[in-house]
Amino acid sequence: MYGEDVAILGIIFGSVIAIVFIGVLGSIIKTAISRKSGDITENKEFLAALREFKEKTDRRLSNLEAIVSEEKADASKVSKSSTPKKETSKSIEIELSEEEDKGKGDSGKLRNMLNQ
Repeated sequence: MYGEDVAILGIIFGSVIAIVFIGVLGSIIKTAISRKSGDITENKEFLAALREFKEKTDRRLSNLEAIVSEEKADASKVSKSSTPKKETSKSIEIELSEEEDKGKGDSGKLRNMLNQ
């Protein structure tokens, strides 16, 4: 009778351990799947923020090129009409505007990361 009791207890505890193991393994698999699917949405947000940053940078660059070409044209007209003067170096400072996107959450973090 003693041998049968040990076998029954072994089956019961073995079943409990197997159920816990299967549950833990299932949660690990679910977490891995959710991470992979979450990365896709984060990548899409990152790429969208990167495109937006690139478009803004291209617009700023074209505006600066237009300003510089206008200044060069004005400077050449002035130098032709008057005596040559000592040229002073002009510097154009570009300041990135910091937009506060408090309502957007993670996409605001991505934009801040790109602006740095």
